[in-house]
Amino acid sequence: MVKLFKKGVFILGVIGVLLFLLWSKLLIVSLVLLIVLDTITLNKIYFFLKTNLSKIVLSVIRYVYIIILPILFAVFIRTFFFDVYYVPSSSMERTLYPGDYVLINKISYGVKLPNHLRNLPVLGTLFVSPENEFNLYTLLKSFKDFKREDIVVFKAVDNSDKFLIKRIIGVSGDTIEIKKTNVYINSKELKQKQNYTYSYIFKQKNNVTLHQNYSNKEYVAVSDKERKNYKKKIEEKTNHNYFLFPVSKQNEWTRDNYGEIVIPKKGMKIKLTEENIAFYNTCAVKFENTDLSKLKNTTYTFKNNYFFMMGDNRHNSIDSRSFGFVPESYIQGKMFGVF
Repeated sequence: MVKLFKKGVFILGVIGVLLFLLWSKLLIVSLVLLIVLDTITLNKIYFFLKTNLSKIVLSVIRYVYIIILPILFAVFIRTFFFDVYYVPSSSMERTLYPGDYVLINKISYGVKLPNHLRNLPVLGTLFVSPENEFNLYTLLKSFKDFKREDIVVFKAVDNSDKFLIKRIIGVSGDTIEIKKTNVYINSKELKQKQNYTYSYIFKQKNNVTLHQNYSNKEYVAVSDKERKNYKKKIEEKTNHNYFLFPVSKQNEWTRDNYGEIVIPKKGMKIKLTEENIAFYNTCAVKFENTDLSKLKNTTYTFKNNYFFMMGDNRHNSIDSRSFGFVPESYIQGKMFGVF
């Protein structure tokens, strides 16, 4: 009865591995999965080795297998299914806080398969970073599309080893604009969430000015009498001291009055001008290996989908307003738990 059960598990496992192979096209990984499957069911490989190898060699293989298997299992799970990331900053307050850990779903929204060993979960730190950022990940078929306002983890686009967590505000093909902190997508105002947080200015006597962060939920709870003394901070062109994307708009836009700008979409064609080359050349060079400045007065077709990210703590977040568009292949997955 036990043998029959193990045989059934093996057959079901083989079907699962074949489906995985069809989806991922990863032959070596599929073979390793079959070996592991045999180990926990029929043990045919072990009996074959036992009859053909000396006891010493078999013992070495067994111990190496016992040591390596948990590592490979962790790499496999964190690459293809789920992963845990640490929240390093206050950019998502009051939704997430520094020190929180978030659990993300990788498989539903398309596994990002590392093309360089440096980007492997668990083992990546043992290897040297690739010299250029082009084509770091291969995007496997997704089962769902990322949606506007999903909270996601993505690799930083500055060629560092950091991973950031932000909210998707604009998806591929959207036109985004920010007016006095209010976000407009395709000319429609995006509904405010209760956790979106802004800086408010409170003027006291003797011209002393205080800054206080309030989420939309917290600000509603402030008494009418106190609220009269507070004014939402709106950054002016002359008083920002941070890097703004694109550089060509550094002295025209602010984080609170931004755009409008179209988020690139795979297959989208644009006629290149000096203005849109300034908008899109950074992502074209880094993620599509194309220098648009050498293609003036022609059209260009984007090769990837891109997204526009923002933190919920709007005045204390380094996001797409500073570093630009994030390619789809960099998005590791959608958050579905926090602890």
